[in-house]
Amino acid sequence: MDSNPNYGIIADFIILTPLLLLLRAALPRRTVVEASFTLVGAYLIYTAAPRFLPFYALYWATIFALQWAMWAAAKKIGGLASKIVTAAIIVITLSPMVIWKLWPAPFVEWFTATFALVIWTSSGMLGAYDIIAPIVAPIGLSFATFRALDLLIKIRLELLKPISPLSLAYYGFFGPVLAVGPVIEYEEVRLKDRLTRFPAASDIGAGLFRIALGAIKVMALAYFLSKWSNDLWRSGEAGWAASWAAVLLYGMFFYVNFSGYSDLAIGASRLHGVRLKENFNNPYTKTNPQLFWASWHMSLTRWCQRYVFVPLGGMRASRQYIATFFTIMTIALWHALSWNMVIFGLYHAVFLIAHRFIDSRKGVAKPVKEDAVWLRMLKSFGVFAYVSFSIPLFALPVDSVPSFYAKLIPGGDGL
Repeated sequence: MDSNPNYGIIADFIILTPLLLLLRAALPRRTVVEASFTLVGAYLIYTAAPRFLPFYALYWATIFALQWAMWAAAKKIGGLASKIVTAAIIVITLSPMVIWKLWPAPFVEWFTATFALVIWTSSGMLGAYDIIAPIVAPIGLSFATFRALDLLIKIRLELLKPISPLSLAYYGFFGPVLAVGPVIEYEEVRLKDRLTRFPAASDIGAGLFRIALGAIKVMALAYFLSKWSNDLWRSGEAGWAASWAAVLLYGMFFYVNFSGYSDLAIGASRLHGVRLKENFNNPYTKTNPQLFWASWHMSLTRWCQRYVFVPLGGMRASRQYIATFFTIMTIALWHALSWNMVIFGLYHAVFLIAHRFIDSRKGVAKPVKEDAVWLRMLKSFGVFAYVSFSIPLFALPVDSVPSFYAKLIPGGDGL
């Protein structure tokens, strides 16, 4: 993950937090807080690259219209027509993300030409700033897409009613999660009509602690882990043992970096009394693949469980394997529609399905004894190694995959 734009967005939100809290203290109303959060979120997107702002304004305006169409599909339209409308809404919502992931170069070219023109037309000065912005694709689009789908599907299921334009803008431009998630749900950030002037002291304290923890992870631990991993790998004479050490260090870097951004988002939200669900739960301490995936990027896993695993019948023994396969493939391809992520998904699908199959064969005749400490530690290291082995697929060009993994085999390219 590129830490610069992502860290800049969340850091700027934290810097602007005193202003947001002052506005809330002066006018402790839901509409005031929603409006101020929306403006700050729009500003953060603008600072990343001005052309992103008209794109996201159009995207969330479209979602506002689609939520009413989804409500009509739930309440007024019946039968096949309702299913067609629902499917069409889901396709429209997914389209920008899918097109970007399938055809990144043409999408970026179209996106830049279209929305940069909007900026140039409004202001030559803004257009000049937009040209030098280093980011070329809409930041956080995958997260925004799944946030939007979660809202729309819940409206279709009548778990939520359509929300106001201001509430939708607040949800869409919620600053702490714009760049690197988590994949929040509207219920997590929904505000009461009347608020206290200040968040609870316990929220402020917890928020500051999580921000400090996230900053240490992202700015210190992740930096050194990445450096050590790269130094080992680029030494040119690294044997298979050193290559494995580099892979394990990179696996730890990936977790520390990603969970650090989640800590920052959770902490920044908590400063305002907004309690986001946890996104990581010590995944590398888990003892099997299923427990790992229940603890890693939990907001994405929960989303896929709700909308892929359960609808495919994953709670039934006869359907659990096919549901597991499509769930993990959705998680993989959400990151990128690439052969690397297909390999990543297949790799984890094999382990998850194998674990479920073996677990189902154990039966329940005898009570399960708790593993000894040394055995739990060994299992946890096995999970850590199994996951770390797949993490480089996020960064490798697909044509480099065979030679990369050959270095991990004694007698291969490794010495």
